[in-house]
Amino acid sequence: MKSQIRAGTLVVLSSCLIIIGLVWFRYDTRKVTYLPVPIEDVLNNPFMGFVADARYIPDTEQPVYRLAHVNITWKDLEPERGQYAFEQIERDNNFEEWNARGVKFIIRLVLDKPSEIPHMDIPDWVHELTNQQGTEYDITWGKGFSPDYFNPTLITLHQELIEKLADRYNDDPRIAYVQLGSLGHWGEWHTINDESTTIPFPKIDIADQYVKHYIKEFTKKHLMMRRPYPLAEQTKMGLFNDAFGNQEATVEGFDQWVNYGYTFWLTDEPMPAMRNYWTQAPAGGEFSSAEAPEYYFEDEHIEETLSQIKRTHPSWLGPYALNNVPAEGEIRRNVDRFMTTIGYRFSLLSETHQESIKPGHKMRVNMEWMNSGVAPFYEAWPLELSLADADGNIVTQQITKEDIRTWQPGNKKTQQTLQIPNDVVAGTYTICVAVIDPDLQLPGIEFAMEGRRADGRYTLGSVIVK
Repeated sequence: MKSQIRAGTLVVLSSCLIIIGLVWFRYDTRKVTYLPVPIEDVLNNPFMGFVADARYIPDTEQPVYRLAHVNITWKDLEPERGQYAFEQIERDNNFEEWNARGVKFIIRLVLDKPSEIPHMDIPDWVHELTNQQGTEYDITWGKGFSPDYFNPTLITLHQELIEKLADRYNDDPRIAYVQLGSLGHWGEWHTINDESTTIPFPKIDIADQYVKHYIKEFTKKHLMMRRPYPLAEQTKMGLFNDAFGNQEATVEGFDQWVNYGYTFWLTDEPMPAMRNYWTQAPAGGEFSSAEAPEYYFEDEHIEETLSQIKRTHPSWLGPYALNNVPAEGEIRRNVDRFMTTIGYRFSLLSETHQESIKPGHKMRVNMEWMNSGVAPFYEAWPLELSLADADGNIVTQQITKEDIRTWQPGNKKTQQTLQIPNDVVAGTYTICVAVIDPDLQLPGIEFAMEGRRADGRYTLGSVIVK
């Protein structure tokens, strides 16, 4: 009988312990969810938006630029063989001042830039070494000289030039993107071919040699070509559309090439489609010069502009773009719509974590992000979680394993952890989140939500450390 009582007592005690354990377990893992408040503001974010002409510092505050475009002619860069004028190029393009403003550069090497006067954009010494082969032209686009791209000496000298260009800029954090210019008028991979003038354009086997120079040397930069091309497809390059806004050139031309391929009209060669290339490499370009930049932001045309943004997924456009946005009115209203559509736009929909945690433990943080832009972010910038005390001081911070380059347009759920140090004193703390600029080691991206601190981090929910 006593043994039965003892057994019954043990069963009751065990049941109580199990219940107490369950209650403690539920309390210890109780979760809270924080819902950030979204905002509609235009954000000042890197690698996107309008692109300035680097030669001119704007005298207005609008638009705010984060990219500037640099056209580099061979003649300016290497006026004498082996003598490279990088310092002069950078002075002429205001590298120091732009860099101080947090602006990065898109560079393009140009061998033929039409202008109002006869001239050459290759150095005189290159002209002589290539036996003066090429074509002088005077066409609707302007006057200039198109080198003989088939010339083997030109190809060899071009390789040497790209090596030096990469020595200077491949590791330079000021450089965002490298456009493959080199061939064609303005480095846009086309030459004139009509009844009055014919300038031969190289077929794939020759053009590939120029492309490979860039691929070999610029190993740390995103490369971009004017349109789909075999090596661009194979190496997952970005593309740029220098006729954005023009419905025929963009919708019936560029977008069709990207999705279905095309036959290149100057060489009669088939070119591949590059569907969804923008999910891994940047899309950019400039507005078509057929109209003034303001044209694309008038009420009558803004819907077509936004439609082309959504169709072709660019992150940036320029340097032919608006350089002065009115403080209010039709153009400003539509520019704001444009700026909240182009590129990436991140916001946090929800964040969930444990209500309380002990020092020395890992806190699980579940987040659902939204990218309401048309493109991802292409740089390997880390996502940081941190903990702020009641005075706003960061007491611990940790780089997560999240790759924000995978945040395509739409929603993305992720679970990360934040290690709570053993020496954190008991109290209530605020979770913070940020994307860190690795060059500055500071928060570098604005989110489309409230809660931005002075240091660029964003506050989320609170947690009790006990």
